[in-house]
Amino acid sequence: MLDLCHIKISLKTHMLAIQNLLTHLVRVESHEVKALLVSCAYFFLILCAYYIIRPIRSEMVIANGVSNFQWLALMTVAVLVMITPLFGWVTTRFRTRQFLSYCTLFFASHLIVFFFLFDVAERSPNTTRAFFVWVNVFNMFIVSLFWSFMNDIYSRKQSKRLFAFIAAGGTAGAICGPIITTSLVNSLGLAPLLVISASLLGLSVILMNWLTSWKNDDFDIQGDTLKREALKGGIFDAFKLIVKSPYLIGICLLIALYAISITFVEIQQAEIVERTLNDPISRTRLFSSIDFAVNVLALIIQLFITSRLIEQFGFRFALLFVPVGITIGFAVMAVTPLLAVMVGVEIFRRSGDYAIMKPAREMLFSAVSREEKYKAKNFIDTAILRGGNASSALAYKGLQAIGVAGAGMAGASLALGLAWCGTAYWLAGQFNRKQSENAVDALQN
Repeated sequence: MLDLCHIKISLKTHMLAIQNLLTHLVRVESHEVKALLVSCAYFFLILCAYYIIRPIRSEMVIANGVSNFQWLALMTVAVLVMITPLFGWVTTRFRTRQFLSYCTLFFASHLIVFFFLFDVAERSPNTTRAFFVWVNVFNMFIVSLFWSFMNDIYSRKQSKRLFAFIAAGGTAGAICGPIITTSLVNSLGLAPLLVISASLLGLSVILMNWLTSWKNDDFDIQGDTLKREALKGGIFDAFKLIVKSPYLIGICLLIALYAISITFVEIQQAEIVERTLNDPISRTRLFSSIDFAVNVLALIIQLFITSRLIEQFGFRFALLFVPVGITIGFAVMAVTPLLAVMVGVEIFRRSGDYAIMKPAREMLFSAVSREEKYKAKNFIDTAILRGGNASSALAYKGLQAIGVAGAGMAGASLALGLAWCGTAYWLAGQFNRKQSENAVDALQN
């Protein structure tokens, strides 16, 4: 009995120590500490599971032929568009807690199926194609659902304080996933890594269920609502909700311009690397160094800068930070298309996106209804984003085919960047307006 008391005292002491440490990193209230840590762990497991299999997805591109990449991208978009109505049906038939669990376990079960398809002497081309498309769909859906869920359990005020720290949990998972793959792939092979990834997804469901039961004193949607209520509407509501809302159309445009801009950047950077480095080992080392720098820098910014930046300079500044930086990067690359410039732009783009732009984009959905958070958001984060990637790659090839290159291509990228900045500026104003309207409604009610 005495030992049990000592254990309880020790746990309370450790919790107080953790809370004191957290207050130096993020402005968290005492009743939010457990939920914040669980949310971080939840996102850690999801992204760790994804980044374990991400290198395998890249290998499937090579196994299927690099020249077929654009067709794999188009297949991904087609699958995302086709399953959107199915997802709409699921959200209207099952409670939020149920369909979140079912979707996660659905993806985990497919990893087990792929384990048996991979655990053979020679994989078929259809398996490599299916796995590539499946991983892209999995990544889009699971991350989109996570942030929809976060917007469902945290209030708008809490999102400004806590989302950057939660995103840091995902970044830590993104760092650990490749380490697991690198450490185990030689001894285990590819197939067992899929089982490890599936196991992490299973663990994430436990954390998600705990969060649905957490009572948030700062929000009007409690755990009981998440457990008992299914979403309203029909299977095609995602399209209807977007068409009826200028705000959601603006988010679609923001995501589309984001996808087009980063695709143009990635293609131009690949061309610079190809011209500068002839050795595959040197290119691999460069990409690996960029990945490491991006993830470490993103983690530092998420822990120490993002929340304070939003509170001090406002939401509009946070949403515009990366678009403005990338637009300046376009201009610099047009004048000085050097490898060092490319590396700097790439590190800024990805670390800024993970640490600042992504949390800010997710906050946009804190001002919409629950149906819009799950249905419309999921369609925007999947079909719109991947559609922008695929269409922009084809557009880039088309511009090259008609003779546009070099400065002309950089000029087109600059125009896209300016449109992206303009859309971000307008959306930030709409978000602030919605916040004010919701605050007035809350006072009246």
